[in-house]
Amino acid sequence: MMEQETNMRNYAVGVQDFSWMRERKAPYIDKTKYVWQMVSTNATYFFLSRPRRFGKSLLVDTLRCYFEGRKELFEGLYIYDKEKEWRKHPVIRIDLSSGKYYERERVHGVFNGILGRIEEDWGITPTDEYNYDDRLSKIIKVAYQQTGERVVVLIDEYDAPMLDSITDAALQDYIRQRIRALFSPLKAQAQYLRFVFLTGISKFSQLSVFSELNNLQQLTFNPQYEGICGITEEEMLTEMKTDIELLTGRMNKSLSRWGIHYTYDEVLSKLKRMYDGYHFSNAFTDIYCPWSLINAFAMGDIQPFWFSTGTPTMLINVMRQHKLTIPQLEDRPYPMRRFDAPTERITDPIPVLFQSGYLTLKDYNPVANEYVLGFPNDEVREGFAYSLYQYYLENYVGSQDALGNAYRRLLRKEITIEGFIECVQRWYAGIPYSITDKNQNEQLYQSLLYAALTAEGADVSAEEQTSDGRMDIALKLQDVIYIIELKYGKTADEATVQILTKDYASHYAHDQRSIVAVGMNISQDRRTIDTWHVVKVK
Repeated sequence: MMEQETNMRNYAVGVQDFSWMRERKAPYIDKTKYVWQMVSTNATYFFLSRPRRFGKSLLVDTLRCYFEGRKELFEGLYIYDKEKEWRKHPVIRIDLSSGKYYERERVHGVFNGILGRIEEDWGITPTDEYNYDDRLSKIIKVAYQQTGERVVVLIDEYDAPMLDSITDAALQDYIRQRIRALFSPLKAQAQYLRFVFLTGISKFSQLSVFSELNNLQQLTFNPQYEGICGITEEEMLTEMKTDIELLTGRMNKSLSRWGIHYTYDEVLSKLKRMYDGYHFSNAFTDIYCPWSLINAFAMGDIQPFWFSTGTPTMLINVMRQHKLTIPQLEDRPYPMRRFDAPTERITDPIPVLFQSGYLTLKDYNPVANEYVLGFPNDEVREGFAYSLYQYYLENYVGSQDALGNAYRRLLRKEITIEGFIECVQRWYAGIPYSITDKNQNEQLYQSLLYAALTAEGADVSAEEQTSDGRMDIALKLQDVIYIIELKYGKTADEATVQILTKDYASHYAHDQRSIVAVGMNISQDRRTIDTWHVVKVK
């Protein structure tokens, strides 16, 4: 019975076609409440940014079907009874992720191809010319004249050309000029337009591509639209309850040979830790990554599906240039204005890490208008740490396995904390000289150890704020918490004294686990641990 039910759930993995999903009765989370919120206002121009694989293209296609008046596709959804007229509007859809933009010739080839296909749809002879503004203006006018209805323009992934050419400043300038030309009619042709909607990864900036289009209603940080893409906690517990039940059954069946059995609540908890935690406004509505969830339900397993679709090599390179480490990314306040930076030129990695989905909003200070950022969930935290680790130590073959094995042996109590430190000592000693020679400081060793442990899925934190400073690393096991303090060119005793005198253990006063202080000193000459000191605090 379980297999039959599982097969009946026709998950649309990677499908961004609303009509395909509705016609084949694929599981669909009803987002038409948000569509109705937009279309029933007096506003015309809207912009939304969300990370990749978050359902932006499906939302755009939902808008297309709605404005084409395809009422039958919306039966049973929120908007079905709200809309009384279901008028058919001409829809122009431009998807800028449909091509690659690595050189100038490719830019014109993609733009010309997109406009040429739309021109043919409206009986206009394609011109193959660079005057994109005149061509789009003509398309809008002809669509209006042929139908007698005001035109809908849907632009998907507006920033794809800039993201493709992010390492080429000259090409970036050229692309910005071309995009400005392409989109300039959207304001000038307002009398012919019913609705304009743009999506992308990077947040809209009036100083960037849309210098002429300054009347967009921004939905990115709007609490009323926080759940427009992704899966909310409420949707998980209601509309996806059956999917969680089916996933629980499939996981238990595949793991039964190892004697592993999960309850519904345990699977829900694993899904939450792995895929939840995204926030896009100061309402802090919990949002799950839809790509990862649908893949987990379709495959019957919980794996890092979102992170595996892209490696943040470029962002990690920028972090290295700015000497940023993973511990410096989490739980730090940033002013709201910092998030309005365009991504076509990365001088500040923080807004790009947020816009790309690697960091999310964790807290808000309305007085200072500041947000605290952090990793949304285990999938992103572990994946990002592993990518950073590999980027730093790409030639250090087998090092991650060695440290990972040591951590798992500590977890299983096969070695003591002293035995674990000896493994860390050997691990540090094997780090290539080219890495440590240029970055000799305490922060480097802290960052590498934290990244390696995080990549292994350890319950580990760094730079946790206490009443008297920040602790370097806290490694949390089932029955003990190790507070680790690193020193460089000093002594291990100084490290443990700092833990004790600053009373870092008080941070875990209500935790029933034992607390152990671990001081380690990194030798300047040997580039690894030369002494360590372990003290049980409670």
